[in-house]
Amino acid sequence: MTDSDKPRILIVDDNPFNRELLKEILESEGFFSEEAPNGKEAIRRMRDSAFKLILMDLLMPGMDGFETIRRIRRMGIKTPIIIVSAMDSKEDRQRCLEAGGNDFLPKPIDAEKVKALIEQYEEDKAVPFDDLNSFPRKDNKLLHPLSLNFSDYHVLLVEEDDIIGNRYCHFFMNLGFDVSRVCNGNQAWDLFLRHPHKFDIIISNVFTSGIDGFGILAKIKRDYLNVMVFLYAKTYDADIFQLAIQLGADGVTTEAEFENSFIDLIESAIYQSAQKGSRTQTASTASQVRKAQEQLIRYGCPEPCNSIDVAYSSLSDAGGDMAWCRRFNRAGRCGIMLGDVAGHSVMSSYISAISLGILTSTWDKNQAPRKLLRIINAELNKPDYDHYHLCATVLLWDRYRKKIKIATAGNPGGLLVNEAADASPEIHELEGGGMCLGLIEENQLFLNDRIKFDKEGYLFLFSDGITKAQIAEVLTSGSVHLNRESIRGVSREILDRILEKYGQNDDMILITLKSFFSRSDMVRSFRGEKGDHDGQELHYEFLSSYEEADKACKWAADYFTPDKLPSGRDPCFISLALREALINAVKHGNNFNPAAFVDLSLFFRPGELRIEVSDEGPGFNLPDKIEKIEEINLLRSGGRGLPVMWSLSDSLEVSGGTISLIFREKRIRMKKHCPPAECGKKF
Repeated sequence: MTDSDKPRILIVDDNPFNRELLKEILESEGFFSEEAPNGKEAIRRMRDSAFKLILMDLLMPGMDGFETIRRIRRMGIKTPIIIVSAMDSKEDRQRCLEAGGNDFLPKPIDAEKVKALIEQYEEDKAVPFDDLNSFPRKDNKLLHPLSLNFSDYHVLLVEEDDIIGNRYCHFFMNLGFDVSRVCNGNQAWDLFLRHPHKFDIIISNVFTSGIDGFGILAKIKRDYLNVMVFLYAKTYDADIFQLAIQLGADGVTTEAEFENSFIDLIESAIYQSAQKGSRTQTASTASQVRKAQEQLIRYGCPEPCNSIDVAYSSLSDAGGDMAWCRRFNRAGRCGIMLGDVAGHSVMSSYISAISLGILTSTWDKNQAPRKLLRIINAELNKPDYDHYHLCATVLLWDRYRKKIKIATAGNPGGLLVNEAADASPEIHELEGGGMCLGLIEENQLFLNDRIKFDKEGYLFLFSDGITKAQIAEVLTSGSVHLNRESIRGVSREILDRILEKYGQNDDMILITLKSFFSRSDMVRSFRGEKGDHDGQELHYEFLSSYEEADKACKWAADYFTPDKLPSGRDPCFISLALREALINAVKHGNNFNPAAFVDLSLFFRPGELRIEVSDEGPGFNLPDKIEKIEEINLLRSGGRGLPVMWSLSDSLEVSGGTISLIFREKRIRMKKHCPPAECGKKF
């Protein structure tokens, strides 16, 4: 059989080594192969020859694989296309299928997998062309099916070099485009904001001063999806091209290919817009997706506090960033998680939501950071979530004792900031890293650390779109002051300073944590109160044991004097209810863990005493417990705690690991007539 009689396969790859390897495999199977080093050459060969199969790389200079596939399909060609690429995440595969690919073969190339796919598609009947006569021809070549009037489009060109900039301006003006040129990214962004509806297309050199090309791309694609953005670089770099594609660029090329490929890229982007419908609709859809994404980044506490501040800046339609906090008790014990799923797609947001669901469903019972990472890692290693990984930081914060347990899995380490004697910030870098969740099943590769605040200070946690050096630069510049009454908004201020100077190449989350100097400040802040001077707050702590619980009860009894208690209240009954709450914390909350703390707080207000007992346990559902009170024998030792607390207090509340007993001035009691569903209400 001569070469002309053999089935023909087209190999499209800019790497000659890959082309040669595929060629040897194909020839050993009895096929004849042709090679194309880029998408443009592949299109030329498709016009001149019919092929049984196409093997397509994705990252190529000039015209990438995604665009080449789309153009082949628009030509009416139905030849099966197998993508051969190292970009093998689920989102990359999905984009390939949406562009018109048929199958996926990951790199590095496996000869047996290549042969298996060829055998599979060899059985199919090749249909190299559809009805090519349905498209116009000139000199026996296919023309683009759209008839475009480029004078309808206004281009904003970003190029510092005057010679190159003038050449490109004349190139587009000769084609009929209305062109404006600026020298750098900052000028481009300022001009665009002044005239956001004027520009249809932005074309930028990747490397510009101020905001670079990636920063322009990120800012535009965040809120102006109706604008097309194209990037170019001096030479081909696979990492640059891949990042541009992931950030949503409508096209990317090199200076050498600029005049040969840009019209094809622009025509293709306009064609895709026409095929998919209005870009305004797309922008609206993206806006809805971003709103859903924002639900993964918010406070988990039922009331605001002055200890945690979060700021978020999204990059594209959807991302995988999340941040969440949870209050475990009212004595300042809480957890925080910061996570980032690789990629920018709806699927990335979905994996974040799955991870957050795992977290919140187990957080109360598994508060230790490293244990939480292990639980999430086990779930993400299941087959349903392969090709996705999560970089995460989890911490357990005991605010009163100024202690933090922290574990990281692939995230950068945080920054610990204290104020020096001269009021300048002292900045200490924390270790980050570890293995990302979902990559391997080994759990020992997560990093653990413990932090102790010696004085009032701040801890900054951030996603990988932010660097330690950027935060340190903002803090040392004096443009953002930490010494303020409230930390609300400090994360946003720092993030805005970073965006102004460096632009944005990724989704960005910044979390600020403030350690209070005194416990009273912390308690008032945590309760969402400004604090008044009409009452008194007293605090006591002890390690879990019945003996220490008795000491705490005696300590509190010394303050149960007639001048402090609500009128008509018996101090003996209050002490009895308190003792049961303390025993409950030792036995059920801390499960007799001798290293676990119990916190006791007394809040004296005019006409009211509030007692809060906080442990390190997950708490319980009060209504469910109240319904079972009748089943509890009040005379049985250890089984009378809740009934006594319920019957002796005016109101009983449970919030995580904190149980609150409220006593008011003696009056006609109505609680006996209230059904269990009304528990926790104030009378």
